[in-house]
Amino acid sequence: GDPTLTDQGFQTGYEIEKVMHWGYASAAFSIYDGLEVRYSDVVATLGLNFNMFNNDVIRYYGGFRAGYISRKHKNTKATYPMFGSVIGFNIRLSRFNAINKVYVGYRLWIDYREDQKNKFYGNSELYKRGIITNNSLLQENGGLVFSFSW
Repeated sequence: GDPTLTDQGFQTGYEIEKVMHWGYASAAFSIYDGLEVRYSDVVATLGLNFNMFNNDVIRYYGGFRAGYISRKHKNTKATYPMFGSVIGFNIRLSRFNAINKVYVGYRLWIDYREDQKNKFYGNSELYKRGIITNNSLLQENGGLVFSFSW
């Protein structure tokens, strides 16, 4: 699960990830119910792993994201494309056996989101600008990641 509490509501999300020696693939689903305009998304990610100094305790990764966003407001429902990129790292905290492990890490991602246009929110020029970009259609995000393997 991927629960998140923000000043605008509570998000619940789920992600499953397959980590291979060279890279990874994941699929995720999230819902923001606490917003004025209900938001949900489905996202797939494909990327590469980087392990420096032959160290399998720390995994760095980067990849590309693609998916769609669904917005529902009153009697209107619409879907929008999204795509972006992600970088992050995981640190293995414990190893129970060859398969079961626990990790903590951090992830940063930027998504181009069509739903950020004026459709639901009026003038997109009023949106909060990011640290990296001032483009109102790009959404910057970051999050602490807890994961385990089985």
